Amino acid sequence: MDYKQINDAEALVLMRMEVAGTLQIWAEESKNDGTTSRRRPPRLFHIAFPGEIMALSNLNASYSREADAGTYTGTLLRTYKASPFLDYVRAETYAASTMKHPLHHFQLITEEAIIDVVTITPPQVDEIML
Repeated sequence: MDYKQINDAEALVLMRMEVAGTLQIWAEESKNDGTTSRRRPPRLFHIAFPGEIMALSNLNASYSREADAGTYTGTLLRTYKASPFLDYVRAETYAASTMKHPLHHFQLITEEAIIDVVTITPPQVDEIML
């Protein structure tokens, strides 16, 4: 899938995340310094993971390492072909061996959180008009 609209943003601020049934995330476009984008109104993105979630990690961005590990495309919404997180999920769960479809690792980078999701279904990203 092409996530050009969200990856074109300079940075994102996490507005809300719900994990009831479908994982849903709302993120607002910002500048790299955490202030609101100059674009008026700033863009708001809704990211929904409609399928089953095998693993979810929400890391405080203040404690993340600078070095990127793994092979991915994208900047703010990354799609990994290989990653230590995906290796961990494969090693610690039976999800990979029981699923008929391959596991996919997606990572959303925001100013305050780095959210990793392993699922078999790619997310749907919509820009919400304010």
